[in-house]
Amino acid sequence: DMFCDLKQVIQVCLLLEQDEMAEDGDSMEEQAKVGHKNILNNIDDHTRARYRRTFEYIMEHAPYLGSLIGKKKKREELTHLIGEMQNMVNHTHSEDASRLKSRMGSYAAPNPDKDLVSPPIRDDSKSRSKMGFNHPQLGPLLCPAKFLVEYNKDPAE
Repeated sequence: DMFCDLKQVIQVCLLLEQDEMAEDGDSMEEQAKVGHKNILNNIDDHTRARYRRTFEYIMEHAPYLGSLIGKKKKREELTHLIGEMQNMVNHTHSEDASRLKSRMGSYAAPNPDKDLVSPPIRDDSKSRSKMGFNHPQLGPLLCPAKFLVEYNKDPAE
């Protein structure tokens, strides 16, 4: 999942595993239980499932990372490795987004076979004054649905 914070994914999944072991009878200090509950109660089931899938994928494709987890002497190396992985994810994410800029007009057009957005979006434009919310067709697409009726009353505001 390109949109997850890897450090958080690993932390949450390790807490989930510890909670499951505690439910199976392994002992856990009361203070640790409270800490786990505080973190896990703020994460919905959908996010937990997404984090688990990401964690399993990481463990399958980067087994060395799994060997570092839980070893105090390897904590610095683990932190560095997670940071490097997150940097690569962020870089890839950024590159993918930058390649879409030149094609955004065709993706955002309601009927791309008939016409593109007007005024057109150009990658070579120096001015951003007609981009984002200032663009007559893109503005409503960027507006959160719950504010769309109000936005459409006066897009300039």
